[in-house]
Amino acid sequence: MMESLRNFLTGPRLIIVVLVCALPFVFLGTSSLATTSGASFGTINGESISETDFNLATNRAAQRFEGLYGDQLEFSSLDENIQLEFVKQELIILKSLLSNAKSLGFVNDISEKEAKKNIINDPQFQIEGVFNEGVFGAQVNANGFTKDSYIDLMTDLYASEIYRKSISEIQFVTQQEVNDLATALERKSDIKFAKISLDGLKREIVNTPDELEEYYQSNQFLFFSDEKRNFQYIEIKQDEYINKVEIPDGYLESEYQQYLQNSENNAQIRFAHIMIDKNNYDSNQLALESIRNVEGLLQQGRNFSDLAKEYSEDFVTKDIGGDLEYFEEGIFPVEFEDEIKELELNQISKIVELEDTLHILKITEKNIEEPLQKDDVISSIKNELLETESFALMKDDYDQIDQLVLENAKLEEIAATYSKEILSSGNQSLQDYDFYNDHSEIKDYIFSPDTSLNAPYLFEGVDSIVIVSLKEITQSELQEFSEVSSKVSSMLTESKSKEKIILIENEIIAIEDEIEREKFINTYSYITTDSFVDIKRFSSLIPSDVLNVIFKSSEGSELNIESLNGDRYIVNILNFKDPTVDELQNVNSRYQSFGEETMSFKMTDIINEDLFVKAKLNLNDVVFNSN
Repeated sequence: MMESLRNFLTGPRLIIVVLVCALPFVFLGTSSLATTSGASFGTINGESISETDFNLATNRAAQRFEGLYGDQLEFSSLDENIQLEFVKQELIILKSLLSNAKSLGFVNDISEKEAKKNIINDPQFQIEGVFNEGVFGAQVNANGFTKDSYIDLMTDLYASEIYRKSISEIQFVTQQEVNDLATALERKSDIKFAKISLDGLKREIVNTPDELEEYYQSNQFLFFSDEKRNFQYIEIKQDEYINKVEIPDGYLESEYQQYLQNSENNAQIRFAHIMIDKNNYDSNQLALESIRNVEGLLQQGRNFSDLAKEYSEDFVTKDIGGDLEYFEEGIFPVEFEDEIKELELNQISKIVELEDTLHILKITEKNIEEPLQKDDVISSIKNELLETESFALMKDDYDQIDQLVLENAKLEEIAATYSKEILSSGNQSLQDYDFYNDHSEIKDYIFSPDTSLNAPYLFEGVDSIVIVSLKEITQSELQEFSEVSSKVSSMLTESKSKEKIILIENEIIAIEDEIEREKFINTYSYITTDSFVDIKRFSSLIPSDVLNVIFKSSEGSELNIESLNGDRYIVNILNFKDPTVDELQNVNSRYQSFGEETMSFKMTDIINEDLFVKAKLNLNDVVFNSN
């Protein structure tokens, strides 16, 4: 584990898999790594590092660490210098992406609008599924933000994510690169070879009783039985609690009415606008005349999208026909909401006046889902309630059983308390473990050297509780020869075969005269010779591991190759031939997508170079122990 940790800290980082801006944002609290509140953490690429940035990077480092190692090792248990190295790398990602996003103009009104959408859709700012301004304010204030500063942070994160996607999804590849790739992989070779079959050799091996006995006596450590462990258990399933769930009077009907209300509120309305900016005119009257001119053209039957492209002064949306995507409360002005409620599909609004702008709106899509049948909805609501409440009841019992375990109660006491039958696993070995519940922690507990007999242990699964207690341990012991004679014979045959195949291979290689070599080979039934013309890298005629060695070698070579299955190949490479122009044209399309994937990996290397090698760091020496 520590070796993989060192590799993580020192090896190249694949930005392709780094999801820096996974919205919605999760509050972070404060980090114990920060030496003093309000400390200056320095800059990266000119972007200052605030305490919020530090806490964000710390949280992301802990999440990534947990993703790598699970519960095996807690991030907070690492040496502080190692923790800070993780945080430093997360800060480099965070600030490098942001500085590049800003330089390209990705921090703008659109990214702010999308950030606001994410905030509104964040469940932690909602009450009963609806965004609540008061909850939002209270949450952000409690975590040291104002509403505006939190929106600014989310806007920066969203813009950074747009930049990350723009550089990580590049898949452009030139035709020459595709041809080079196809040439390398479509190359052909003429070869001749001798193959020594390990399985064929094994069939020729004869073991005498004395040899078997000697091998058994000399290698007794190979013939000990597996340690066996027998444990008892009881299981409590979530389904057993369903009949105990009480449904309050009127609950199902009330939830159905709420479903109808939500269904109505969730209607999707897409709309577009034509905007006139008052600031572009000498007077409000002139701006009003301009929007009225557009209104007159619409009344004459002119196309809304065409007029938006021609007259709209919203430079973000005019080239796409004024499209504002789907309407969401809280994102758009209340004046838009009032007007949209009155419009049907393809209807055009009257002029809407805001403080600085004038608008004409049009509904371009209106998707209202028909509510499901009442019986189906109520059945779904009931099932969800039974699922939730039965789990809660099971969790209550889990807590009570956990307390009994802490009080050293025996499995028999727990089984009697909950009227459960005690079941037995039978003898299980670590190598042949076969228990119906594949919870890895159960196996780890049963076979841990620290597990005591008759000490119940509690495990919580997805839909059940399992309490196990180790009952008996059967120690490993040397098995009698008669019990393992077939295993002894197999292992001795394997040992002899591996020694002999090397000797035969060396003898073949030592014979330089081809006629003499052929005579020698023909004396063994498990040695074959053959030759192939125009064999390719991915041919199925020869094992892929052998082909890999062949195509990495040079023309005229004689190779001595052991295949993964133990067979030995003595290969003479007669020549290599590159594909013709016509052959390349026939396989071009096949290698186009392969080439794009290859380019994606190249782009990853470039991005890593840009982020981690070229990043301009000016970090606080006290915090990061920088040189």
